[in-house]
Amino acid sequence: MRSQNKNPSLKKNKNALAYLCALTLLFSYAEMILPRVVPFFRLGLANIVILLALDINFSSYLILSILKATAASLTGGTLFSPFFLISLLQSVASALVMRGLYKLVSKKAISLYGISVAGSAVSAVIQILLTSLYIGKGTFALLGPMLIFNTVSGILTAFFSEKSRIKESVMYIEENAENLEVQTSGVGEKSNCGAWMQYEKSNFGDAQNEKFIGGDVQTKKHCGRGAQIFFAVLLIVACISIFFIKNLMVLGAVFIVSLVAQKLCKRKIYIIPHISMWFFIFVSAIFVPNGKVLFKLWTLSITQDALLMGAQKALTLSTVSALSQCAVSLKPGKNSMLGQSLEYYKIMSDRFRSAEGSIFKRISFALCVQAQQSQTDKELQ
Repeated sequence: MRSQNKNPSLKKNKNALAYLCALTLLFSYAEMILPRVVPFFRLGLANIVILLALDINFSSYLILSILKATAASLTGGTLFSPFFLISLLQSVASALVMRGLYKLVSKKAISLYGISVAGSAVSAVIQILLTSLYIGKGTFALLGPMLIFNTVSGILTAFFSEKSRIKESVMYIEENAENLEVQTSGVGEKSNCGAWMQYEKSNFGDAQNEKFIGGDVQTKKHCGRGAQIFFAVLLIVACISIFFIKNLMVLGAVFIVSLVAQKLCKRKIYIIPHISMWFFIFVSAIFVPNGKVLFKLWTLSITQDALLMGAQKALTLSTVSALSQCAVSLKPGKNSMLGQSLEYYKIMSDRFRSAEGSIFKRISFALCVQAQQSQTDKELQ
């Protein structure tokens, strides 16, 4: 309490960033509901928040881009996999490019659409560059299609950020962040958009004994900080060790064990992400022929060694991904920015699932934008 009174601006900044991070998670969660035109690509609606936050100070903006990737990896179960590093560097590089264009280039020369497309393009290039370090230079064959898709997603992201009422909620939070608190008991008076952050303990349970990943609430026993650190180190060592296994039979056995561990941690096993990853790796592998030619596909030679190498790398990444899912058992400290982001996200996702209508109406309901807009309309009258 003393630290909050001593420097209320720090509290305000922390609350605002935690809220914005939770908003990126909500958009990612909502995106899962949308049908995918291209099965192996995502629109990246979480970048809407990054576009809306271009005006905040640089340090907060940079922290938000890092927090966005970290929270998404934790909730998605990829925190201890190579995908986290790719996601983190993508997020930071893309955010820096968009921020630079927004601050250094005249708004007459480049619009929000141009900024969004540039950020999406940088994200695609970073992903291909980093992926090629492990999978091989064959991944560059996918850069063209990915740039085309990311251009479309960048345009859509800019459109939604301009046309939706989400910006009203972001502006409200920036102005009232100091008063935002997640209340685990009791109901008091709060201003419009802040009121939704209060909830009864009887409805949602004790916030300190819950984990909320992907909007699902699961009760778990509180685990000591030392035990969590030990478990995190154990997971990291196990994930690193998997990259030293070369035998396909052993990798297959370890993969099955990893799936069992994922299930024991009460994480659902989704096959589609694994299939998507294998598809991506094998497509990359066939563009770098190596060894005995098995058959030809038009002008491409499908070789034995390339397929074996692709299978080894795909199985390794699938195993690490499955084992990394166990990281959802870790719970950030309640007073940390990441922990606070997850608490905000928990409430948002609960409201989102209970709402009806289009996806953006449900998002607006989750953020209380509708209530805020009604109050604004009354004031204008």
